[in-house]
Amino acid sequence: MQALAVAALIGWGCLMGATEVVESLRTGVLNNRKGPDILAAEQPVFYWALIGFYTAATLTTAGLALLVLAIAVRDLIGARGPDR
Repeated sequence: MQALAVAALIGWGCLMGATEVVESLRTGVLNNRKGPDILAAEQPVFYWALIGFYTAATLTTAGLALLVLAIAVRDLIGARGPDR
């Protein structure tokens, strides 16, 4: 059950990251909460490098969430067997 909760928490974080990336692609502005925003029109190389990094991090996090979810489901299904 703990692994299932961890998978849900990681999945929620991944969903929030994905919405930020999609919103940034839609508006062309990367919202930087601790400094000036990064505009695609003003700094295209920096903007696309960060969008690529954020997208890769979000996809990696989604893979981790799926892995933890698979482990949790396997343990839950295995817990019902005659061995346990």
